[in-house]
Amino acid sequence: MLSLLSDLVNIPSLTGEEGKVANHLASFLKNEGFTVELLPIYPGSERQNVYAYIGTTRNTKFLFTTHIDTVPPFIPFSGPDAEGKVFGRGTCDAKGSVVVQIQAAKELFQEGLLREGDLALLFVVGEEIDGAGMKAASRMGLKWKNIVFGEPTEGKLALGHKGILLLELSTTGKACHSGYPHLGLSANHLLIPVLNKLLDLELPVDPKLGPSTLNIGTIRGGEAPNILSASASATVSIRISTSFENVKASVSEILSGCPSVSYKILAEYPPPRLHSDVPGFETINVGYGTDIPFLEVHDADDVKRFLYGPGSIFVAHTSNESVLLKELDACKDGYKKLVTTQLNVSSGKLS
Repeated sequence: MLSLLSDLVNIPSLTGEEGKVANHLASFLKNEGFTVELLPIYPGSERQNVYAYIGTTRNTKFLFTTHIDTVPPFIPFSGPDAEGKVFGRGTCDAKGSVVVQIQAAKELFQEGLLREGDLALLFVVGEEIDGAGMKAASRMGLKWKNIVFGEPTEGKLALGHKGILLLELSTTGKACHSGYPHLGLSANHLLIPVLNKLLDLELPVDPKLGPSTLNIGTIRGGEAPNILSASASATVSIRISTSFENVKASVSEILSGCPSVSYKILAEYPPPRLHSDVPGFETINVGYGTDIPFLEVHDADDVKRFLYGPGSIFVAHTSNESVLLKELDACKDGYKKLVTTQLNVSSGKLS
């Protein structure tokens, strides 16, 4: 696992530039005896998901999946240090999950616990921005009864994660000298009251996932303190733990009551339902989003979705991104346990 992780981390794969790491993974998996498909996210695209399985059966009972893109900047692999910790972009989010999923799959097949048609691997592009890879995977037309999504959960099963409503607000004014404001119209002054109304919005709290939260991530407007702003914009991210449609309706009511401010929804999805009731696993709440909602499968209500992987979200996306080798090994065993528990594997046979 250490050798593969080092190779993967040392191949830069910022979102949009995942081609080399996808090709490396495909080659590695073929050498390990998997049937491998490189699947462009749209016809002619150089960005490809990697899908691997044993034999010729594409449709399997279980799926391990995670993403191969990373946030910038690229940070090469280093370590392990005295604590057994390795560093580099993707060690935690989420190339660490890639390597332990592969190793877990290899061992399950080598130990005779699984056979053709039981388990597949899917590694996607684009998770860090728009979920393009997972959306493309939805068009494969396959169905899996159990899906484990690999993300940093500290080796615990996530109880769930929040949904999101991502908005871009914009407005237009008329520039003029600030000494004569009656000759113009400040776009900033039009935008700020709307943002205040959103900040004052009472957001719901879920007993399991906690409070919904709102963040005004960016504000842009104006050119100088002595000029009324001719245009202004802001992005607002609302992470919703429950009552998604109610929150969306409240936001729409606020924005529709402010005709001087236009808006568009950049992304939206309700909190995905996750399965966490598995004996022997600790659980955790996570506040981040994933591309889980973008993977659409047939008979979705019958599918069990798990969120599980090595590493902590608190070091993901940082200059100190890292993961402990012992946590990689523990999560490898955890992935195996999820499969054997859900597929009722015992005594080396699939029941």
